[in-house]
Amino acid sequence: MSDQNYLLSNEQLLDVFNLTHTATAIHVGENATIQTANDAMLKIWGKDRSVIGKSLEEALPELKGQPFIDMFKKVWREGLTVSGKDTAADLEIDGKIQTYYFDFEYRAVKDDKDKTICILHTAIDVTERFLKKEAIEQAAEKELALQREQALNEELAATNEELLATNEELQNAQEKLSVLNNELEDKVEKRLSELTESEERFRTMAEGTDIFIAVGDETGNAVYFNKPWVALSGRSMEDLLKFGWVDLIHPEDRDRYVGIYLRALEKQKPFAGEFRILNKEGNYCWLLASGQPRLHANGTFAGYISSSIDITDRKLIEIEKQNLGSLVEASSEFISLANLDHSMLYANPAALRKLGWSSVNNKTILDCIYPEDRGEAKNILNNLIEHGRFKHEIRFWNEQTKKPFWIEWNGFAIRNPETSDIIALATVSPDITERKLYQEELQEVNEEMAAANEELAATNEELAATNEELAQTHNDLIEYIKKLSDSEEKLLQAIRTGKMGTWSVNPQTLKVTMSTFVKELLGLDMEKDVEIGEVMKAVHPDYRQMLLTALDNAINHHLSSDTEYPINNLLTGEEKWVRATGMVFLDQQGNPTEYSGMFMDITERKLDELRKNDFIGMVSHELKTPLTAINGFVQVLQRKAKTTNDEYSSLALDKAYIQVRKMTAMINGFLNVSRLESGKLMIDKRPFKLDELLRETIDESFISPSTHQVTLGSSCGVIVNGDRDKIGNVISNLLSNAHKYSSNGTNIEVSCNITDDEVIVNIKDEGIGISPEDAKKLFERYYRVQSNHTISGFGIGLYLSAEIIERHHGRIWVESEIGKGSVFSFALPLK
Repeated sequence: MSDQNYLLSNEQLLDVFNLTHTATAIHVGENATIQTANDAMLKIWGKDRSVIGKSLEEALPELKGQPFIDMFKKVWREGLTVSGKDTAADLEIDGKIQTYYFDFEYRAVKDDKDKTICILHTAIDVTERFLKKEAIEQAAEKELALQREQALNEELAATNEELLATNEELQNAQEKLSVLNNELEDKVEKRLSELTESEERFRTMAEGTDIFIAVGDETGNAVYFNKPWVALSGRSMEDLLKFGWVDLIHPEDRDRYVGIYLRALEKQKPFAGEFRILNKEGNYCWLLASGQPRLHANGTFAGYISSSIDITDRKLIEIEKQNLGSLVEASSEFISLANLDHSMLYANPAALRKLGWSSVNNKTILDCIYPEDRGEAKNILNNLIEHGRFKHEIRFWNEQTKKPFWIEWNGFAIRNPETSDIIALATVSPDITERKLYQEELQEVNEEMAAANEELAATNEELAATNEELAQTHNDLIEYIKKLSDSEEKLLQAIRTGKMGTWSVNPQTLKVTMSTFVKELLGLDMEKDVEIGEVMKAVHPDYRQMLLTALDNAINHHLSSDTEYPINNLLTGEEKWVRATGMVFLDQQGNPTEYSGMFMDITERKLDELRKNDFIGMVSHELKTPLTAINGFVQVLQRKAKTTNDEYSSLALDKAYIQVRKMTAMINGFLNVSRLESGKLMIDKRPFKLDELLRETIDESFISPSTHQVTLGSSCGVIVNGDRDKIGNVISNLLSNAHKYSSNGTNIEVSCNITDDEVIVNIKDEGIGISPEDAKKLFERYYRVQSNHTISGFGIGLYLSAEIIERHHGRIWVESEIGKGSVFSFALPLK
């Protein structure tokens, strides 16, 4: 019998299919139409065979919104197999929606053309297994939570024990603090005595030295000048303190030096600078000034002690060297400098033009000589080492045109001033080509005109006399150039010793010429010409626009420059800080011919500044820890004093608490110094009571018995949103001015006017008053009253006050009348 006789019919296959315990169904099409499903699958669905022929969504509407319908579509379209373990499905069984968990598989069945013909769907109900596993995990989590709770209870008990021990230590600390308080009072009294003696020693020293010494307070106002200042300026100590001395600074130096001082004052850092000042004879002399911050006993900034020395002689020598260098550059003579091995060190512009050279790099003295005359030149140079100088007529040549020209070759040796050893060779050589041609023509005329010998002899005598005069002139020039070379050599030695180099920019072509030091520092090719773009590659990107602006100001406005910026060596990548100074040279028509100056390595100074900033930040950070402890002890004592009704101790501790809070604010300010990149003030706005701030500032400003009566109006009870400490500084500055510029026994009134949107604070005195012209400019930077010299110093105090009020979007002004006093007012917004 054939095997085909045993093949089952479709009905028989379905009967066998229903006997399997694995839930199985066959679906056709994207909508998963149910082709067939065994009894196990119908049981899972909770349906009967009426669902056969329906789509899965029609048969099981509860699957809408669940991912299974979309899975079927994806399997049908892409011919995939999708399966899952412990997958949740919400099914409606016996009219109720319940969640079951299944291991399932949707498998695409394909024909021999790889086309999906149906989807085989199998599923196993694992709900019971899943729920048991979940229950076990929840039980484990509860056990772990109980263990954590028990551990926390044990830690809480230990913490309570530590708290009791801490309370006992606090009690002991309070008792020790009382003993320390008494010791502190004794130390303060001793320190005041030592400070008085120190001030007397300082004044004795300052009056006995030739150095110009001055002392300023924290607002920038001078409080002391020694005798050398009096002798230099011709002004008395009283006039210097009253009138100031800024007006004596040369107008070209004033803004620069005052700017250096004010920037240092804002950051409370050391400063240094050079400037010219008018002496009592009416002449300007150069001073080099430097100032170091001085501190109060509590470590707060108290102002500066500055010292200045007279550097007039040194500056005049520098100017003379600069003038000599300009003279050499402008000379039409052939001037050069070479090493003992004949390698060229320098040739002035006239020499480079005559030789057809762009520079002296890789050139020797013999390269200047016309090839036919070089043997003679070697002998002349050998004799120079022996005799120290020579004078000879010889032919040089232009390498570009190959044409010779005659010069009177004057050479001399440059010696070391200390050892007298020859260290270089210099030449000063006028062009005598025309004279030589004339002599040759004259010789031809002598040969052709023998009859005119007598007349020619007379002419020769005159020519000889002229030659003698010319020779004398040349000798004088040689002596002058020798002195010039000596000065130049000293200048070059000073430049090399001081880590400096020179640079120059042609205003027309923008071609840059640099010394070897500058090229090495920037990492530029020693042999190639330098362009502005190459230089800018070595400059830090943040400073390139600054240098381009300085170049534009120099060429178009003839302004000098003095800039500091970081560079990165183009070869090694090493970062350094440099300082470049420059000035513009003009021709007789006022057109720029050269923009040149000095280039200095200031990396060590910059690193010192960074180390100082790091030190300030570190010290400030370390000070916060003991200050926090002091603050805590003061608060404990405040509570104790209030408990015992000790009014004196309570008042003293309240003031101590205020000072601790101010010291904390100042330390926080030190920590912000290293983050500041500009001179702008940082404002920390918070609500505060204005009347409390006014009372505190008045009390702190007049701790000792005052010669003035200060009254505070009652209309200042308002809350202001602003920086309490900085507004306090404004009030303190205005009170200080009122106290300083009004007579003893007069009144100072502090009052407030409150409007809908601002509060106005008025500080009225009965002092000397200010003219209307000066009042208009009183709050400007650097301004100092010139008419009657009523206000001394740099004018920074009122300017900083105005800046603080402006940062609060307020306004500040003064109303005054000469001889009748002034009213300084400022307004702060309330909204």
